[in-house]
Amino acid sequence: MTGHRLSTAKKIGFTLGDYASNLYWQSVSIFLLFFYTDAVGLPAATAGLIYMIASIVDALADPVMGSIADRTRTRYGRYRPYILFGCVPLGLSFVLLYWRPPFDGVALAVWMMASHIIFRFAYTAVTIPYTSLNARLTDSSDERSTIAGYRMIFGVLAAFTIIYFTYPMVGRLGGSDATIGFTWAAAVFALVATAIYPLVYRITREPEESASEGQGALDLAGHWRALAPNRAFWVLILATVAAFVCTTALGKSVLYYFKYTLKDEAASRTALIGMSAIGLVAIPAWVWITKYIGKRNAWFSGILLSLIMLAIFATNAFDSVLAMTVWLIFWGAFSLGLALTFWSMLPDTVEYGEWATGKRTESFIFGLFQLFLKTALGVGAGLFGWLLDRSGYVANAEQSPETLAGMKDIMIWLPGAGLVIAGLVMLLYPIRKGTHERIVEELAERRNRQ
Repeated sequence: MTGHRLSTAKKIGFTLGDYASNLYWQSVSIFLLFFYTDAVGLPAATAGLIYMIASIVDALADPVMGSIADRTRTRYGRYRPYILFGCVPLGLSFVLLYWRPPFDGVALAVWMMASHIIFRFAYTAVTIPYTSLNARLTDSSDERSTIAGYRMIFGVLAAFTIIYFTYPMVGRLGGSDATIGFTWAAAVFALVATAIYPLVYRITREPEESASEGQGALDLAGHWRALAPNRAFWVLILATVAAFVCTTALGKSVLYYFKYTLKDEAASRTALIGMSAIGLVAIPAWVWITKYIGKRNAWFSGILLSLIMLAIFATNAFDSVLAMTVWLIFWGAFSLGLALTFWSMLPDTVEYGEWATGKRTESFIFGLFQLFLKTALGVGAGLFGWLLDRSGYVANAEQSPETLAGMKDIMIWLPGAGLVIAGLVMLLYPIRKGTHERIVEELAERRNRQ
């Protein structure tokens, strides 16, 4: 393991990879479904099915890739080779994702499904090793909080890039043919991301393997056995799944609330941009708070502030665009505390597991965490859709007062329940402020003895 401190240049050099990764991820999250329906011409149900299946396949592949990366041993390190040699296939698969072949009907759907799955595999092959580097660059819990902050800021900047440049490039490069425009836009983003990953590879250095780390890599079953006693990891998983399954509904509700309650669909774009922009201020603030009071207490703070915002929303009408936009910006600032904290906590569970079992399974931990996180986001979206249907929602129609009230209830009670559960579960988290530092010192003593 490296020393406790990293230079600012090394932090930026490593976390710049999040800008590259999020050029892909934000594009897929924001535009891909629209590309399927409005550019390619797939039925909405077919487009949704392709997206869902590819997401599930992707989630299942994450722990497998983590296990493979954990067993990798090269003179360039465990994880860096995947970043360098995987970036070109990833860029090509992204362009393929946004290319419409001259097929129709079932053949077209099969092609789009295959290209989506290929992209997901290529993305996993690069990003699981990349995120696993978090646990190897430094053993300082405070430094990991700072790194998580840098990563999230680059993610926000990538989201801005995608939001502001996609449509102009589609129109300019594709003319009247949106499918061609999307293909060329994807190629531009892929070139930028592909140029960034080698820089990350060059700037980032992995520490030398310790004696205990070099003793026989675990197979997939061995990873599961080593991870089973890792209480910190499983508590973090349960708390995060509870929070994100339920709060996903609020994020998905924004467009519907502006369109049907406020009667101003266009204003939702400004609100979403504001929710993202506040991260440039909120993320550094949460990094400082986390270092001052500890990650576990920062989690509880984020829970409490978010619940207060839900209570304010529940007891006020919020029937103006300005009021709702301001509320969403504050909600985004407070909920970012949870996002930052779980990404900062996750590397600490690696040392906790090594301390408890003697086995270090960092990449498998990151891969399995991604499986649960992607599954939680998918389940949350599905739960929101089911509840919306139960409220009597009819697309592109005037909604009844009962339906509008039901939509607001979804935005309040579902996130509220998830946040309460996430807070109660985190009471069981065994790593308090100062605990991780003691674990790191004990592990260092063990390695010295070996």
